[in-house]
Amino acid sequence: MSTQFRIAVPADELTDPVAVVTARQLAAFRGFLRAEGDRLGLQLLEPDEYPGENFEARVCPIALASITARFDHDPAVIAVVEEAQFRARRVSIHRDRAAAEIRMRVALTSDRSLDSISPVGTPMRF
Repeated sequence: MSTQFRIAVPADELTDPVAVVTARQLAAFRGFLRAEGDRLGLQLLEPDEYPGENFEARVCPIALASITARFDHDPAVIAVVEEAQFRARRVSIHRDRAAAEIRMRVALTSDRSLDSISPVGTPMRF
């Protein structure tokens, strides 16, 4: 059994950028992440089986321009992905039912893959 934890840093208290995306852009992004994950041999969506309205995506292994192309290089999306890559974090996608929007923001979880979480005594690869 392994326990996942994170270290809180002062940057967590800052207001992160938020981008509003469309359902079509989100579908293109999911398809892109699945294809890139297959190509790289990585799981980029969490959870991958059926990402519903709320999920996280790894963005650090992929070029910023490749990701933002799915969103027509929207400056708000660029800001979110750039900040996530700079801080080695995932992006979080969630649907805000009250505002009827799909939002992307920097997640609190690390972008490290699940492969990097290892039992005590086993070396970790990054």
